[in-house]
Amino acid sequence: MKNRTSTVAVAALAAALTALAAVPAAASTTEQTIVRAESPAARTASPKALVTYVYDQLFNQKNTAVIDRYISPDFIQHNPTVANGSEAVRSLVQSIKASTPDSHSTIEHVVAQGDLVILQSHVVPVPGSRGLDIVDMFRVEDGKLVEHWDTIQSVPAQTVSGNDLFSDLTGHGTPAASAAATRRNTNLVRSYLESLTVDRNVTAVDRYVSPTLRQHQPDLADGAEATEEAYTELFSAHPDFRATITQVVAEGDLVAVHSHYQNSPDDRGQSVYDIFRVQHGKIVEHWSSAQNVPATSVNGNSMF
Repeated sequence: MKNRTSTVAVAALAAALTALAAVPAAASTTEQTIVRAESPAARTASPKALVTYVYDQLFNQKNTAVIDRYISPDFIQHNPTVANGSEAVRSLVQSIKASTPDSHSTIEHVVAQGDLVILQSHVVPVPGSRGLDIVDMFRVEDGKLVEHWDTIQSVPAQTVSGNDLFSDLTGHGTPAASAAATRRNTNLVRSYLESLTVDRNVTAVDRYVSPTLRQHQPDLADGAEATEEAYTELFSAHPDFRATITQVVAEGDLVAVHSHYQNSPDDRGQSVYDIFRVQHGKIVEHWSSAQNVPATSVNGNSMF
């Protein structure tokens, strides 16, 4: 597995675009309801609807008026380049409006469970550029966004698999699923990652991954065999490698996982988000975003 640090965005650009995402210009019925509603009614909307609406208003419409209504004054920030608090979000939006007024973002995947919402977005700060792959995770409480984590990586010119970083090759959207099905998919992905990345047992790939896996991680080819070979090489090169799973969010056939990867105990490591699609008891598609953990953070919080 190649070193993935080369895909991390330039820090200044990351700071300016950390939360940039959007929904399509034509608002859904749910979003129109939120637009018309006063704060108490809006807070009854689902966390998914609320997060996507606030994203659109802030980073497409550049509407900072939603900050006081929908973002906690004590907003907890885990992006290492952005300060805590809602006023830092206001400054971020103003910076984006001034520096990249034509920037645009498309939400490619949304995974929501309980009070957590994870977005994978394709952010294009300058029209015509390849842009950024950004994964954001928000926590919602009492109708307000109260906490945020993310990773930011550049979109490469090409990938080993030939697949882009965002497309759906085995399905579209998140189909309705029972709570029992979501639990099964969650348990399968957690068991896979605990066996593979925590226990460093590469036979987990054969047990949990489809031989025809469609891969969106830039440095990996399609197929389970390529994933097994990559992790075998990783564990050989870094015998003290360890991974800590910090959050799992699942909805339907999609399971999103936030982890801390370290090549050795004293390595600051990387913040890694993986999104898996599970079908018929196997992982059939995989997206991934990784960012180096910096030495310092302006907000004093870790990325985890």
